[in-house]
Amino acid sequence: MMSYIPQELITEILAQLPVKSLVRFLCVSKEWYALITDSDFIKLHLKSSIETNRDRTLILNEDEFSPPFRYFSAVQFSKDNQFGKTFDIYKPLQNWVISDYCDGLVCLHKGYEKLEVAIWNPLVRKYRKLPIEPIEEPSSFSSGIRFSHLAFGHDPRNDDYKVLRVTEFYMTDSVEFEVKVYSMRSNSWKKIDEQWPNKEICCQKLLALNGDVYWLAADRVVQDLESILAFNLATEKLQLYGTPVPPDDDQFTCLDVLGGFLCYIVNDYLNSGVYLMKKNGVECSWTQIFKIKVCQNFEYFRTLMFSTNGKKVLLEEHQECGHTNLIWYDIEKKRCNRVKNRSFPYVFMVATCVGSLLLLDGDNVIDPWQKKNKGKRKRN
Repeated sequence: MMSYIPQELITEILAQLPVKSLVRFLCVSKEWYALITDSDFIKLHLKSSIETNRDRTLILNEDEFSPPFRYFSAVQFSKDNQFGKTFDIYKPLQNWVISDYCDGLVCLHKGYEKLEVAIWNPLVRKYRKLPIEPIEEPSSFSSGIRFSHLAFGHDPRNDDYKVLRVTEFYMTDSVEFEVKVYSMRSNSWKKIDEQWPNKEICCQKLLALNGDVYWLAADRVVQDLESILAFNLATEKLQLYGTPVPPDDDQFTCLDVLGGFLCYIVNDYLNSGVYLMKKNGVECSWTQIFKIKVCQNFEYFRTLMFSTNGKKVLLEEHQECGHTNLIWYDIEKKRCNRVKNRSFPYVFMVATCVGSLLLLDGDNVIDPWQKKNKGKRKRN
């Protein structure tokens, strides 16, 4: 029967299927295994997943200061933006937390220095631990404060997934950086010798988008001067951009991604404004898309994604009391609707995933609880 179906049609049909089905189909035949694990098919399937929002899944990373959990909470939602009940996904590595995510892959790290890093595909239940790369302190740094930041993204020019680690060393009158990049293609780290400006990182996390890593930086000479630094994963060069509005002492600003665009968020005690850079790398393309009046106990929010019809935005709201909410904001009606789901954790950060077959050659994630239950069923 299969011989009468053109190979192109088989490929087209399989590319429209969810990840769970394709993982099962790996056992159908050698031909199907070769097709599903082929790099061109994996790219085709990922492109289809992104365009159709197939297998949309939110990984809820509970607060890292809470007692350690063996599982992440996860929730899938349909094309009509309705959330189901959360389910448990076993962590590939215990006491590790989520750093970043891209194309269905999730970057995990352990410890504040972020020496131990791993890449995980939660839908195919595979992961890969990265080789540990030591931090090299500058000769002038004897004792003081240092911070490490991670970002994970795709380098489209070289079709490679990379991790950027930036370590800040704070001295009395200056700050120095150590910058290293990990390549999944070569499975190795590389030190970047690019000259870095005397600016300190002033945001919670670095952000990867379209082959660049962005972060907010504060000038150590000119007070209250905030700018956006971008590091290109292919050229390994830096670019400096201005923010859409000047910073204010009473505001909390951050960067995010929304609909494939760089997003600049301004939070204060009364309102939160969201700006998009509509053309990549063009400062004059900054556009405010909405402004929200905030409620009591509000601290800040993140933008997660547009709804299927593009008229609503899913927001991750954090309150001063520590509670986290998901909110659908209707841009046209200027109305907020809180997602009511009793299965959500009290405090969490969200990683958004789409269906992806990347990392099929990784190590298996084995849930010992499920393994134990299977053993019981066999004995019975």
